[in-house]
Amino acid sequence: MTRNLKRGLAVFIMLGVAGIVRAAEMNMRVVEINDHLLGFYDGRPPEPATPPTDHNWADFGAFNVGVATYVVHRGAEALVYDTYPGTRDAQWVRDYLEKLGIRHFTVVNSHWHLDHVGGNAVYSDSDRIATLATIRRLVEKKDVIESAAEWGPPAIKPLVLPNIGIIADTTFYVGDIVVALRPMNIHSADGLVVYLPADRILLAGDTLEDTLTFIAEPEEIPTQIRNLLKMRRWNIERIFPNHGNPDVIANGGYHITLIDATVDYLRRIVARAHEPHFADGTIESYVGDSVAKGWVSYWWAYREAHKANLDLVEKAYKDRPLPALP
Repeated sequence: MTRNLKRGLAVFIMLGVAGIVRAAEMNMRVVEINDHLLGFYDGRPPEPATPPTDHNWADFGAFNVGVATYVVHRGAEALVYDTYPGTRDAQWVRDYLEKLGIRHFTVVNSHWHLDHVGGNAVYSDSDRIATLATIRRLVEKKDVIESAAEWGPPAIKPLVLPNIGIIADTTFYVGDIVVALRPMNIHSADGLVVYLPADRILLAGDTLEDTLTFIAEPEEIPTQIRNLLKMRRWNIERIFPNHGNPDVIANGGYHITLIDATVDYLRRIVARAHEPHFADGTIESYVGDSVAKGWVSYWWAYREAHKANLDLVEKAYKDRPLPALP
């Protein structure tokens, strides 16, 4: 990590504000990663004593595992990497940045999933960059997203689309800071990660997560593993995912072994897909080794995500040979 990384510097701000997208109380935490990179983190509440009856996607598909966004800034300029599930958190972040004197914003959306684009409307006056594949997907799904027919409620309305599409590695500058925007088919085929070469920092979006990755496109797992191994060869010192442990993020981020943990999980889940009782496999049997090594940690909300992964992979490979994995 660069010398100006301030390990463990986190400002915890508790807010109780009426929500636009979500009903749960805001619990925004601000992390000064270095003098030009900020992290904003909301969610990851304790496990409730009784299972909730309302499973809206914002509270129980995003904020229960925790949501981070990141901002590269220099002077009056900022690049905002993802905009939260809704406008309430996004507006809080923008207000915070404007108090720092930032006036010119560029948004980068990591992929099309709703918990990463829901706050785009707060930046309707700014350029919004994504892969061309993300833009095409959001255009295709705009009506069902705005009517809450895609993932169910809450709706994102209006859904403000990215207005600049890229199809290859692209260099962007925030003042004198070099920002590499790199399309990566990991987690979602339209993915876009941010790499800061001077800091050797990867802003990973949903390509990496702690406790485990959400599998959205099981047929793409072999390609995703190849791309994870390719990404591992980048000169990375620290990783900051959009869904991770807030304590790790506040204390300098993850090591390259977060990639190893993700590859290991994906390999195991495909290799076991034809085994009897595959769908009953526990989260411990899939990530226990990585937890023991300190690469990731257990979080209660990922039990449901793991079960969904097993069901999706079982369905995808039920009547077909298992693929050869890199």
